[in-house]
Amino acid sequence: MNMGLRRYKCWVLLFLWGSLPAHGQELTAEVFAGTSWSLPMPLKIVQPGEARIRLKARYRTRPWTGAPYYAYRLGYGNWSAELVHHKVYLQNPTPEVEHFEVSHGYNLVMLSRAVPLAGTPGVFRVGLGLVIGHPEGRVRGKPINPVKSLLGGGYHIAGFCLQAAVGPKLGVADHWFFRPEAKLTAAWARMPLAGGGSVTVPNVALHTLLGFGYRRQR
Repeated sequence: MNMGLRRYKCWVLLFLWGSLPAHGQELTAEVFAGTSWSLPMPLKIVQPGEARIRLKARYRTRPWTGAPYYAYRLGYGNWSAELVHHKVYLQNPTPEVEHFEVSHGYNLVMLSRAVPLAGTPGVFRVGLGLVIGHPEGRVRGKPINPVKSLLGGGYHIAGFCLQAAVGPKLGVADHWFFRPEAKLTAAWARMPLAGGGSVTVPNVALHTLLGFGYRRQR
């Protein structure tokens, strides 16, 4: 693991821990695997001295290619902070946009509020947060990365995101549980390119996840 990735993960963990309220009844920690389906969305690329590129981008997630799709969440009471390691691979390249992906993370770092669904084990969750992006690819014959960044390793604080999610907590032991979850996310991100310019990558996606968690009463 390179130093940039270590620094990025430290920033994320500090954000997640610092975002949690100082009161609550139950502390939880969860890890998830899953996948997502992104809607076709506009992709815009701006480079110095070149015409703007605009296209209706279609993406795939490829959850087990390269860095896998995953998520983790820390919760306290009805509040939680989470990271979703979302991924997008462009499926309709053009002669100018030869290859484009945000696969080492179209990362969604979010603070959320959970609302129990009366009479069921289900929980509805809404949240908002930041997009941490790591673009890769080749445009007009040149690589678009790496670009120096505050977080290091080519990771950029790139935009904002929202989510709505639902899923039950299914206990399997005193402190352990499973959680299947479906979520809808909407995000907007702009990331710098090597040589100048930027790429704007909005995203709306449906996610399905299966998580395993630990809970402890406080």
